[in-house]
Amino acid sequence: MTAQEPTKRDEAIIAAKSSALFPILMAFFMLIYAVWFGLAWGVIGWAVFALLVVYAGCLIFHGVSAVRAVAQLPQPKPTPEVNKIGKQMQILSALTYIPLWIVIILLAVFSLQRYIMPALTLIIGMHFVPQAKIFHRTIDYCLAPLAIVAALAAFYIALTTNTSWQMVYAVSGIGGALATAGYGLYMVMILRRLIREIDQV
Repeated sequence: MTAQEPTKRDEAIIAAKSSALFPILMAFFMLIYAVWFGLAWGVIGWAVFALLVVYAGCLIFHGVSAVRAVAQLPQPKPTPEVNKIGKQMQILSALTYIPLWIVIILLAVFSLQRYIMPALTLIIGMHFVPQAKIFHRTIDYCLAPLAIVAALAAFYIALTTNTSWQMVYAVSGIGGALATAGYGLYMVMILRRLIREIDQV
């Protein structure tokens, strides 16, 4: 075994451990976005939600399997690159979730609750863009527009029509559900690849 092989394996272990919960989290968030389909569109919406519940179950199954697999692995010392990514993500999280909660609180205080889900979806969609740069991957650039466009469409509907707030939430939820569903699947595929790499090195 060369000196580089343990480093490569350590990086794979760190990546797998830090990502193992993401399929489970994405399943949870996807259902939060999707529940508004049923509330807005009745039987058809609930049918779509039921399909997504099944899909969420698959994501959770793979997520739990990944958590169990990485729990048996040692905890390597973080590399400089891992530390750099960790710091960048801490900054991004602060710049995302602090404004997000401020916006939610302000909208609630001023009785503008119909705009909460579009605002949430828009901010989460926008945070995919810098995240793509941090992790040097393109999937985030593909997912971000789904949430952003749906959020903007929901804002337009809320501002220009008298449609119900449930409909506004459902429209923005389309982008959020698609983005989280896609990200959950992507993380399942990444975790499977990482675990194979760990076993092979």
